[in-house]
Amino acid sequence: MKKHLQIIIFVVFLIFSYSSFGKDNNGGQEVIKNILANKVIVLFKETEGLGIIAGSIFIKGGSIEDPKGKKGLTNLTFKMALKGTKNYDFISFNKLFENSGGYISASVSEEYSIIEFALRVEDLGEGLKRIKDMLLNPIFPEDKLEQEKQNTIAQIIAKKEEGFSYAFDELRKIIYKDTPYQYPVLGEVSDVKTISKKDIQKRWNELMESSRFVVSFVGDVSYSKVENLIKDTFGSLKNKKDYKFPVYNYEIGNVGCKTVKREGAQSTILYAYNAPSVKDKEYFAMKVLNGILGSGFTSRLFQELREKRGLAYAVASFFPTRINMGRLFAYIGTAPQKTEESVEGIKEVVNSISKGVSDEEIQIAKEKIVGHFLLDHQTRAKQSWYLGWFETVGLGYKFDKLYVDYINKVNKNDILEAWKNYIPKGYACVIVKP
Repeated sequence: MKKHLQIIIFVVFLIFSYSSFGKDNNGGQEVIKNILANKVIVLFKETEGLGIIAGSIFIKGGSIEDPKGKKGLTNLTFKMALKGTKNYDFISFNKLFENSGGYISASVSEEYSIIEFALRVEDLGEGLKRIKDMLLNPIFPEDKLEQEKQNTIAQIIAKKEEGFSYAFDELRKIIYKDTPYQYPVLGEVSDVKTISKKDIQKRWNELMESSRFVVSFVGDVSYSKVENLIKDTFGSLKNKKDYKFPVYNYEIGNVGCKTVKREGAQSTILYAYNAPSVKDKEYFAMKVLNGILGSGFTSRLFQELREKRGLAYAVASFFPTRINMGRLFAYIGTAPQKTEESVEGIKEVVNSISKGVSDEEIQIAKEKIVGHFLLDHQTRAKQSWYLGWFETVGLGYKFDKLYVDYINKVNKNDILEAWKNYIPKGYACVIVKP
């Protein structure tokens, strides 16, 4: 109970701090939204501090758009995007950000891709010149393409050596059957080997559709001072058509468990259940349900399977946000001789939610979710990321301020309704054992 009280005090402190950040780290609470003539969405929040600005360029479209036989194309394309442009070679392109005490990076998920950067405000003009040249004039050098292909292949092979990653890639083939989500973001080794510079250039041209772009900035400068820089950078993108996320549906039935043999010292068991997508009404309730089920030392999975039964090396659940086909995952790492007991144990704990949840469990789960969310807003980079992310997935940037309220509004009936509407429909699991 003492630990529970400490968590409450800590989260209250965070919420108070979050609401009073306006004139310090977090800056003003107002976000400016400007839609450019070519339909690029720009979000901007001014802060007060030491002259730092961070930006997140979200581009709708990720690995699910990779064509057959070229899985891994989008991931490789974004790795290559930072390797030099027509007017800036690899070193001069990246050096500005590093010398400014910042960075620039690119990453890809199934549904969107993102370029993130941070630098001093006085260097923003030069930084955006490089970003504009990257968007319009990337060169995708052949020598670096071969390096990146080899690096990606090494990553794919390394993932097969790690129990959880191996299990997850096997599971996705089952739970996203016959949809592009069944393929990992990194792609397949055989496909990556065949990707050419021509493939990457074609994919880049597809992604440079202006209606795909959501660009967010958080920094120590007013929007009026940098508005023209931002418009010049992103206003040149062509608006050929209005992008809409593709729609995919696949419901997990009573698939059961698949066992895969591999070398190793432990068994990894990974379950997947149907769950809401980001726009479904049960989305926030499932977030809290996941917190009760498998988030941290107080969760049911940890308490039951590790503390009481001594089955787990590691145990948890997670509920990633998806535009299509939400899934709730639960996993455990255990000794090979405890595999069967652990398989049944996860199922029992997940099903135990149907018998009810306590007020204390709900409160602790909410505190963890809210606490993590607020702590994650301590940097301009993460504030920028959240604004762009909420807008990109369709909730709207205002949810950056509403998220905590929506989590706190979840009640016991909401949680049980979310469980009833999704979990009993079926599950799939993969068991990786020596």
